[in-house]
Amino acid sequence: MATKRKYQRNIVDNQKPEENVIRVTNRVQSSTYIRRALWLLQGTRKEDQPPVFDTVYITAIDNAITKAVVISEVVRRRVVGLYQVNTIKSVEINEVYEPMEEGLVTVKVTRNLASLQIKLTKTPTEQDRKEPGFLELLPSDQIQTTRPERQRSPKGGNWGKRDNRKNYSNRRDDRRDDRRDDRRDDRRDDRRDDSKDDRRDYKRDDRRDNRNNRRDDNRNDRRDDNRDRRNGRGQRQENRIHRDNNDNQGQQRENRRDDNRNNKEGGQQKTRGENKQQS
Repeated sequence: MATKRKYQRNIVDNQKPEENVIRVTNRVQSSTYIRRALWLLQGTRKEDQPPVFDTVYITAIDNAITKAVVISEVVRRRVVGLYQVNTIKSVEINEVYEPMEEGLVTVKVTRNLASLQIKLTKTPTEQDRKEPGFLELLPSDQIQTTRPERQRSPKGGNWGKRDNRKNYSNRRDDRRDDRRDDRRDDRRDDRRDDSKDDRRDYKRDDRRDNRNNRRDDNRNDRRDDNRDRRNGRGQRQENRIHRDNNDNQGQQRENRRDDNRNNKEGGQQKTRGENKQQS
């Protein structure tokens, strides 16, 4: 793009078109070409002036071919007795790019592009009838030589303006209704989205609460298990101490029983010895 700004494009065209040749480009509106074709075939609007030409050529290159076809169809429906001959050709175009800055060289480019030539004639030749692109006359019911005039009020009033004002008010009402419907739809969509988001949040909160409750329950269960295990160890220790106390008490009773037995046996022996001495 930077390089193209430094050059100016010029098309070399040494052939000057004839008066009845219309070259269609995308830069000019179709109505301009249609008016020129009608003027060439019918002359001006004066009744005493005869048509200028019986044949008109409409040519187009590359992207303007579709536009030329539309122009030819409109002209055929405005002029009675027109035959059409379509011819596809290849045209050589010479382009010269002149530099706009010093130090650059002039560039020449030659391109071959597709071209369409449409011949609208009232007197076709035998050669034209043998061409593959030859088209016969249109039916009479498809030809409209004059434009339909606009209906006006007989009193010359402002009925057209009133109709335009009414149409404008109707369009304004339609736009207002469309905007109202759009706002209603937007609010409905917003509520639907909000409710969907709320349900999603509720589900997420419920899952989070359930997860927290399960975690708390597990923690409490482990705490209770640990407490029970600690209580079980304390109970076993108390039972051991109680058993040891019972064992100690039993040993003490046995010791006292042995002492009493020993004392009793010693007293009997002493009594027996005293009885022997007395005897």
